[in-house]
Amino acid sequence: MIEVPVLSAGFGEGHNAAARAIVEALGRHPSGAFSGKLHDLFLDAYGAEKARSQRDSYIRVANLYPRLWGCLYGAIDRLPLVRASLPFLRPVERELNRLLDVQQPPVVITAYPLYNYMMARRWSVADPARPRLITVVTDSISVNRAWHRAHSDWYITPNQATADVMIRQGVPAAKVLPFGFPVAARLAPRSSAVAGEARPRVLLMLNPGKRDAVELAAALSTLGLELVVTVGKDADFKAAVEQAVAGRAVVLGWTDRIPDLMLSSHLVISKAGGATTHECVAAGVPMVITQVIPGQEAGNGRLITEHGAGAYGLTPSAARAIVASAFANDWAVWKEWKRSVDGLGDARGAERIADLVAKSIGSAQPVVAAS
Repeated sequence: MIEVPVLSAGFGEGHNAAARAIVEALGRHPSGAFSGKLHDLFLDAYGAEKARSQRDSYIRVANLYPRLWGCLYGAIDRLPLVRASLPFLRPVERELNRLLDVQQPPVVITAYPLYNYMMARRWSVADPARPRLITVVTDSISVNRAWHRAHSDWYITPNQATADVMIRQGVPAAKVLPFGFPVAARLAPRSSAVAGEARPRVLLMLNPGKRDAVELAAALSTLGLELVVTVGKDADFKAAVEQAVAGRAVVLGWTDRIPDLMLSSHLVISKAGGATTHECVAAGVPMVITQVIPGQEAGNGRLITEHGAGAYGLTPSAARAIVASAFANDWAVWKEWKRSVDGLGDARGAERIADLVAKSIGSAQPVVAAS
């Protein structure tokens, strides 16, 4: 059986969520000819402690200094800074080359674009020894050009709107496949929520790095919702949220139930992260967006709001008002959001990627798979 490397990195949950879903889909492909394995080569190169420190530094800058991060993101889009950074990332490149030497895979899937640049240093595009490369773009609409400055045989986008942006940026249309964001198979049934229930079910996914996160939970807890709040692993933050909601919401620490909670909810309230936004689309659940990190998350927010699948609520008072209005007047606003989000995508992105792997392994030349 062929083992297909699926490369990711812990800088933002979207990369890892997509990679995990792809590994799952490769393993259940009906051909039975291949499996997938997730590799975080930063973790392999630097060890858990240093890799965690790098990730935490990224998250801290993005949360506390969003304008600074937005400027850096813009610079990466305009300038070849990723390629210039490669000499400082030799340990990661050595891990990648070691993996490729040992496995010699016919196909490599990346959910983090840095690896594409390293593979381009190793092989020319015409080299027959080069594995075919599938790049899974984990952001919508605001696509940084760093995703496609290095060669890839195909670029998988979360939706057609993102594919159109990449084509306008100069990527050949035949290489851009709007398969959908890869999500866990558990999201395939789509949301079972319907309008008119006595208490709307709402999932609030709090980011501890947001300064007014506790205030947001308190404000929403007064609306008479069936409210579930997820807060992550920070015990002190969880205690503060529990005190603020005063028994008017269920507060959960770290949980693996997010897909199930999404599917049973009428509405998800969260920052515009790549994984969360696209999982809501796949599950057919409208969103209220409470935080947008400049750069990659701006496009995720636009995907939801410009397509009428939710709204911004960037302060606690604004979020409370928009949620209240969604369920007023016989749920008129929510019904429009629901119709719109149901038309934005589905949960089959990972399966389409697995089909592409099957076709590329069985073909001597690159192929373009139908969606």
